[in-house]
Amino acid sequence: MSTAANPIAPPVPEWSRLVGDSLKQYGPWHTHAKLLEARKAYPDDLALRGYVEILRNAIVREFLTHPKGMQAVPRLSAEFLTNFDRFNLNAQEGYLVSLIDGRLDLQKLTILSPFDPFTTMFILAKLQQERAITVPQ
Repeated sequence: MSTAANPIAPPVPEWSRLVGDSLKQYGPWHTHAKLLEARKAYPDDLALRGYVEILRNAIVREFLTHPKGMQAVPRLSAEFLTNFDRFNLNAQEGYLVSLIDGRLDLQKLTILSPFDPFTTMFILAKLQQERAITVPQ
C-alpha cells in the first residue's frame, strides 16, 4: 500500500467569466496576450485554446470591418519607417511587412502570402495594433 496522497489537479479557471471581464475592461489585444500567458500555465486546457481561437476570430473580424474591406490598402507607418528596430518582428511579420508597398490591397496580400488567409489577416491586424502599418480610410 502506498501512503502517497492522490495528486489533486489545480482548479481550472472559469475562462468564460475571465475572458468576458477582460474584454470589457481591457479590450481584445490585452485579453489575447493574457490568454497566451495562461496557455503556459495550462497547456492542455482545451477550453483555453478555444477562447484563444474565438478571440483571434473576433480580432480578424474587427480588422476586416474597414469600410473598404479586402480592397483596403495598408501602408507602412511613419513610426515604423523611422524606428523599425523597436518593433521586434518575427519572421512571419517581417515577410508580410516586406510585401506592403502601398499598392497591394489586403486581397492581393493574402494571395501573395505563403500563410493561410486567416493567419495573414491576423498578422496584419497585429501589425496595425502595434502601429507598424496603417490602413487609411
